Amino acid sequence: MPERLYTDHPELYDAIQSEWDYDRDVSFVTDVIDRFDVDGERLLEIGCGTGEHTRRFAAAGFDVTAIDKYDGMLKLAREKCEVDFRQETLPDLTVDGAFDAIVMIRGVVNHLVPDDLQPAIDAIETRLASDGILVFDNSPLPPDGNHPALDVGTTEHGDYARLSQHVACDGRLDWRSMTVTPDGEFFVDSRPMTPFEDATIAEALREAGLTVETVGGYGPEDDRTVFVCTRA
Repeated sequence: MPERLYTDHPELYDAIQSEWDYDRDVSFVTDVIDRFDVDGERLLEIGCGTGEHTRRFAAAGFDVTAIDKYDGMLKLAREKCEVDFRQETLPDLTVDGAFDAIVMIRGVVNHLVPDDLQPAIDAIETRLASDGILVFDNSPLPPDGNHPALDVGTTEHGDYARLSQHVACDGRLDWRSMTVTPDGEFFVDSRPMTPFEDATIAEALREAGLTVETVGGYGPEDDRTVFVCTRA
């Protein structure tokens, strides 16, 4: 089933996510880079979406390469800042060179099928500079699914509504949603997600030769597990 929120309605995605604290996430990453005394400004952002984190990294002075699976998201992202945007996805990275920092923010890893976790981590490791830093998070997804939730909000074009639910399906989750746009159109999306255990991700990181440090979220009121990794 097509993921039309990503492909056809990126502006609506921005409206739905408008209360997310992007500044907090970017500050966390920059603080980690300072703490580990990373020498360099090349940053690879995997799963950049509509570019809200991207434009903040660019404003902070990083030389950013940003990738995403969806052309619709990238089209909107390119309107926000001038960095090297590319349509790619894990584990099939084609970007060249070594990056001083690699980030995957807001559950990018949870889009992987389980069998792609190790190949994805390995692909990332090969693009990490010798003294580089990897920062990403694991979303606390409900393995058994959850109840439907309704989100109603307002954009400059009018009101929207989205009804969504995680449904357990063969060890993964099917994130199903129905969205009504401000102009009265409605569409249904279905997106497979994986509720990885933190220990499973940590094992894949160590297998790739990376150190593992975990932090409880990017800041207050964030219940994600954040992984901070360097070469062992």
